[in-house]
Amino acid sequence: MKRNNRMFGLLLIFMVVVMPLFADYEGLSISTNYPSLNVSSSDMITFDLKVKNYNLAPQRVNLSLTGLPKGWEYQFVGGGGLVNAVFAEPESTSNVQLWVIPEATGREATYNFSVHAEGEEDASFTLPLTVTMGRELPQRLALDTELPVIKGDPSSDFTFNVTLRNNSAAETLIDLYADVPQGFYASFKEQYGSKTLNTLSLNAGSSKTIQVTVSPSSGVAEGSYPITVTARSSGAEASVPVTLEVQGQAKLSLTGQGGLLSASAVAGKEKVLDLELENTGSAEANHVELSSYTPSNWTVSYDPSVVESLPAGEKVTVKATVKPSGEALTGDYSLTLKANSENAGNISEKFRITVRTSSLWGIVSVGIIAAAAVLLVFAVKKFGRR
Repeated sequence: MKRNNRMFGLLLIFMVVVMPLFADYEGLSISTNYPSLNVSSSDMITFDLKVKNYNLAPQRVNLSLTGLPKGWEYQFVGGGGLVNAVFAEPESTSNVQLWVIPEATGREATYNFSVHAEGEEDASFTLPLTVTMGRELPQRLALDTELPVIKGDPSSDFTFNVTLRNNSAAETLIDLYADVPQGFYASFKEQYGSKTLNTLSLNAGSSKTIQVTVSPSSGVAEGSYPITVTARSSGAEASVPVTLEVQGQAKLSLTGQGGLLSASAVAGKEKVLDLELENTGSAEANHVELSSYTPSNWTVSYDPSVVESLPAGEKVTVKATVKPSGEALTGDYSLTLKANSENAGNISEKFRITVRTSSLWGIVSVGIIAAAAVLLVFAVKKFGRR
């Protein structure tokens, strides 16, 4: 409680004593965000100046520079042209740039000079400036990602973003690399872009999001695969580790024994087919249900009808009992056998079933034809004489 009272007292003193001093100030000011600069070359140096009028009448403010080293040049620039003065309204700010062109010396040295603002009725203000030549800020790069672990299946690409920052004082050319396991392939492109890149230029203090795509090798096994993404310039390097979690994927196939996809059957009679259900993927297939799509009035049953677990790389024999319709005509029919798993999706395979009618029906048919022929002969003999 005492501490709170003390803080309140200090705030009150500031409001009563200090703030009126600022409120009552009359005059001019020149300010810049960075009055002291370190530069590495003799390129032009720019100071962004703000000239402000505090409680004075509107007036012209003349600008000048003193103390500039011999051989250096300068100019004030405003509104797209060279200026020597600005007009300052009361309680307003006029913006102007100071361009300084130093003379190359090839050595480190510090130089001091001043900007002057001269208004009416002896209103003036002086801003000291300092430039240190030949001091170069070392290159620094930073690289990070929001997703250090990426999960996916072995048949798809792993895509993630990294953020690259240039913490240097100048524009920097940066190369991109990825250390990946043997058989893997990595590529880079700008976020929301389509063009692949391996090198980019980044302005001083800026950052860019890079999309990284890693394609696993064919048939890669389930497991964790560490990779390292690196950004490298002529004088700096930054890396970020990422782990690819390759998760196994079950993949089913369903065929007849020996890969056959055809069989023969008799209309109205059961036919047992030996099927091979195989998991060719890299993970266990769970709860595989067998079903079928048949022509009208056909039936298919399975033994077993459900395979609860099928490990990767293994297969089981399933007996399918097919019974064509008793009214089926002789010919070829298409039968679709299906397998549905909780984690391997749906598969289907078409089988061609060649149906023939029963031999009993053949004998009956021959008898009917023979009887019809006898009746025809009898009719001709009886009625043909009339």
